[in-house]
Amino acid sequence: MARIFIADLAPNQKVKSTFVVREKALRDFSSKPGQFLSLTLADRTGDLTAVMWDNAQEGAALCEVGGVLQVTGRTEEYKGRLQMKIDSLRPCTPDEYDMADFIAAGRKDRTAQTNELLAAIGSVENTHLRALLNGFFLEDAFLQRFADAPASKALHHAFLGGLLEHTLSVLRILQAVLEIHTELDRDVLVAGAILHDLGKIDELALVGATIDYTDIGRLVGHIVLTDRMVTAKIEEIGGLPDELQARLTHLLLSHHGQKEYGAPVLPMTPEACALHYADNLDAHVQYFKEVVEKGAQGNHWSEYQRLFDRYIYLGPSSAD
Repeated sequence: MARIFIADLAPNQKVKSTFVVREKALRDFSSKPGQFLSLTLADRTGDLTAVMWDNAQEGAALCEVGGVLQVTGRTEEYKGRLQMKIDSLRPCTPDEYDMADFIAAGRKDRTAQTNELLAAIGSVENTHLRALLNGFFLEDAFLQRFADAPASKALHHAFLGGLLEHTLSVLRILQAVLEIHTELDRDVLVAGAILHDLGKIDELALVGATIDYTDIGRLVGHIVLTDRMVTAKIEEIGGLPDELQARLTHLLLSHHGQKEYGAPVLPMTPEACALHYADNLDAHVQYFKEVVEKGAQGNHWSEYQRLFDRYIYLGPSSAD
């Protein structure tokens, strides 16, 4: 049976294919003794719930979050959603699957994007800020890590190359802002845009065939990791003027905009305000775009999006 992706599944369809395990749980039956296995299976096109009613303990022992399974079963519709009833499963060895089936990569030319980033750095006139940026991005190994990294586990730009794509989008938004608000400090804003998510290269990693948080990523988070990385690099290049360092640090620490979203401080400069909204704008529009792209054909509306407390309109169906 040929490889089939989740986005192509339909109800009452026999399936034999490979999927990565996102979530795993043994759950008690509500009406009889015993347990069943509940899995969230995924590939690069989406995810779905799968249940194994029989031999749950044995099945659970074969599953590992981040691992790849060959699953045989049949799809069914349950409470308006597609799920799979598993008949059998087994773990796969790395030579049995292609990682690209499970972790999507950005569609844009990575070399062209990297060149755009380096050109933006080269346009920074402040010698201190340009030296700081060069200290990171003129190191080939670091530049490669940054260019390959995802921007999130699942929310937006959750694909290889996503961090670079998001960073450049924020930069472009801010370039438009600078044309309107010419009084803003362009160099501080460009440096803040390039550096604001730097810590994500340590916050996230490939775990098996999925993107997940590292231990330090969960315990500390990318905002603090970014601050540590930038502070260390500033010391390495011989320092920045105190006022300049304070303003740049403020941009990085406040870019999430609200303390409940992880910002240690709220934006208190025009540049920090601009960076926060540019970051939010790109992240949110990208999220909506990805929901629309993954939406089921023929549906006008997405499933309920708890992150935004709303449904998202997918556009007219082909029948309209």
